[in-house]
Amino acid sequence: MSLTAWLVIVLTIELLSCDPTTNETKSFAVTLIVESDPGVGLGGARVVVGGEPVGESDSTGRVQTRVFGRVGQRLSIEHECPSGHEAPPEPATLRLREFRAIDASGSPAVEMTLTCRPTKRIAAFIVRAKNGSDLPVLLDGQSVARTNASGVAHLSTSGRPDTEYVIELDTRDHPRLSPQRPKHLFVLPDADEIFILDQAFDVEPRPWRSARRRPRIIKIE
Repeated sequence: MSLTAWLVIVLTIELLSCDPTTNETKSFAVTLIVESDPGVGLGGARVVVGGEPVGESDSTGRVQTRVFGRVGQRLSIEHECPSGHEAPPEPATLRLREFRAIDASGSPAVEMTLTCRPTKRIAAFIVRAKNGSDLPVLLDGQSVARTNASGVAHLSTSGRPDTEYVIELDTRDHPRLSPQRPKHLFVLPDADEIFILDQAFDVEPRPWRSARRRPRIIKIE
């Protein structure tokens, strides 16, 4: 085979292997899912793709729209979270790709998840105090609950992630309990959390007192 014929075959193969549609503008069906936590959809978030508003997430957290672009093109995605939630500081980037499922119209379908983290989380506390019935429970110095006859109390509050809480069992009216006024520190993660506080008290025995004897009257004759 001559060199000329060989070059013709190689060029033909290269031309056939090229994707003539790579640079074509296409319509992409895009589904954006806004979540407050993994798997928890959030409604009311406004979404902007490539500088164009595309809608607001529904009750399941979904925004369905169409964008035009080329395969491999990257589009900036910004979203405004509803009250009580905040978006990451940096916008997300959507890359238009064709390897996902095809929608009913035959257009490439693209899906992406966006995050709106809650600005506050719930902190619930379960207090179990052995030998510690009827004790005031203090949260950051404020009395918020009291243990029952079994030494159990429940309370809850909310705060930003990484908030520190100090729980104290006030034993000032129970001097025989040891330790006196124990404190426990808890740190709220970026999630709702249930904290369990187990505190055992030793009870000092009451001081022994001898019975006072009445003086004996001795009759002297």
